[in-house]
Amino acid sequence: MYSNSRFNLLGSVMSRARKMLGFFVRARGGAGGFLDLRLVTVLLASVLTSGCVTAQSTYPDMVNKGDAALARKDYPAALDAYMKAAKRDDSWGELNVAKIYENGQGVAKSDATAAEWYQKSADHGNPWAMNSLGSLYEEGRGVPKDLKKAADLFARSAGQENPWGIYNHGRALEGGFAGEKNQAKAIELFQKAAAMGNVWAQYTLGEKYASGDGLPKSDKQAVEWYRKAADQGNVWSQYKLGLLLEGTSEVPADLPGALAAYKKAAGQGNALAQANLGRMYESGQGVTADRKEALRYYKQSLSNGGPAWVAARVKALQ
Repeated sequence: MYSNSRFNLLGSVMSRARKMLGFFVRARGGAGGFLDLRLVTVLLASVLTSGCVTAQSTYPDMVNKGDAALARKDYPAALDAYMKAAKRDDSWGELNVAKIYENGQGVAKSDATAAEWYQKSADHGNPWAMNSLGSLYEEGRGVPKDLKKAADLFARSAGQENPWGIYNHGRALEGGFAGEKNQAKAIELFQKAAAMGNVWAQYTLGEKYASGDGLPKSDKQAVEWYRKAADQGNVWSQYKLGLLLEGTSEVPADLPGALAAYKKAAGQGNALAQANLGRMYESGQGVTADRKEALRYYKQSLSNGGPAWVAARVKALQ
């Protein structure tokens, strides 16, 4: 689940400098009310070799055994292996026990139990656990909601150069979790996390540039950051990239690019992207007009809660 040594984590990092890791460290982000995604990001090799990851497994064989069991979905064996390491105060074992309880993998889902193990791991210096525990405090899951505690945990995680900690520390500063807001510092942190490969930080920068919120408005910069996040599979970035590639005063129209971006988002169930694909196929915008394909995408959009205007197009095309 989580790498248990600097060497193993470095191997994961190098592959995910191009794409996001698939583990579930708590992260927040999104748009249009779709806010709760669980993703894991990447630590770049330069960060790791600088010695920023202070929590190292003292029982790597046990944690590796748990990782192997988890990969084959043998959850009882995974928990047993992680628990053996956790009971020896290994922060990576504790972290993975917490995640199993948070996800309910082979056990009854329990945020409270997860919080207990995240706390143990955080107390042993694990920055991933600090970030995950911070998210529980932010949302009041398994622990009383406490934004100040969340902000402190995100800051501690960020202090160890954890990319999700950095991103969430930025959100806490922008949102004033601990009282005073600091958007300028928050944007610095978003930029830092984005440069480390954090997908939601990249999306956030795209949003900032697109809206001019805290950064000079620039559709070109927005396209750059949306594209980075879209390439890592971020559905909202794929959709927003499609919008801009249809053309703005700054961005020349790239209809094939817009179509491709919408298709990626549509494949992940994004109703707005599906609606826009229906529009493009109906009108022949950047693609050969295809009434049947337009209707297919419109129906997909409706089934996923798409905009009201889509129902009228379905009726017209049937």
